[in-house]
Amino acid sequence: MLGRLSGSALCVRGIRTFSSSVAVLSGGQRKFQTPQEFVQLKATEAAQDQQFKEHLLHEAANTEYKPKTIRGNDINPVSKRPVPLNVELLQYEPIQLPKTHGHKVAVLKFRGYDKSELSRAGEFALRSAFFLGIPTLKLANAKTEKRLYTVIKSPFAQAKLKQNFHRVTYNRYVVAYDANPEIVDLWLSYINKHAIEGINYSAELYTQEGLDYATQLENLALTDMALPEAYADLDDPIASKVEELLQSQTFSKLLEKE
Repeated sequence: MLGRLSGSALCVRGIRTFSSSVAVLSGGQRKFQTPQEFVQLKATEAAQDQQFKEHLLHEAANTEYKPKTIRGNDINPVSKRPVPLNVELLQYEPIQLPKTHGHKVAVLKFRGYDKSELSRAGEFALRSAFFLGIPTLKLANAKTEKRLYTVIKSPFAQAKLKQNFHRVTYNRYVVAYDANPEIVDLWLSYINKHAIEGINYSAELYTQEGLDYATQLENLALTDMALPEAYADLDDPIASKVEELLQSQTFSKLLEKE
C-alpha cells in the first residue's frame, strides 16, 4: 500500500490482481477428495444456472419490451423486434464517456500472447464500463515483452545441437476515471466473471481518504463491517457467503484481537 499527499487529502493506492487462469476467491485450483464431491459441485452449478435462467424468463415475461434504439424503424427479421441499443453499438467502436473531475480510480491491465484476444477483452471492458457509467480512455498499448530461450535439443548433456524458442507477450491497459468505488468493484467483478481464457488480468485501484484515515481504521467497529449497498439486491452466492462471514463470531473475535 502506497500513500501520497495531495492537497488536503491523502491519496492511497491499492493494488488488486486477478487472473482468468487462477481462481480469485478460492486461491487456486480446487482439489476434490472423491468423485462425488465433483458431481455434487456440478449439480449445484447446474441448479444455480437453471434458477438464474428462470429468473430472467420471469422478468422478461413481466417487462414490456421497449429498448432504446438508434434506428427504430429497423426490425430484426429473426426476432421480429427492433434492434436494442446495446446490440446496435456492437457494430461500432466502444464509446467513452467524458471525464467529470479527472480523478483516476482504476487501471485495468491485460497480458497475453494473442493480439486479437487482447483487443476482444479490452473492448468488452470498455463496453461494460460505458453501460455502468464509468468514464474511460481508449484501449492503449503497453510495452511488448520479447524473450528468447535456447535449450539443448537432445537429452544428452554432451549434445551440441540446440533449439531456440521465441515468446512474445503483448500488454494492453484501460484507465478508468470518476467512478464510485462500489461501481468499480462491480465492473471488475463482471469482467472477472466473463474473463477470456489465456489472458491475465490485473487491476490497480486508486482511492482518496482523509488525513485521519489511520485513526478511522483504529476506531473501526464490528457494526461497520457490512456489504456495500450495491450488492443488496443481487442474488449472488459469493456475496451471501461474505455477508455470513462478516456476521460470524470467528470474524468478530479476530477483529477484537487486531
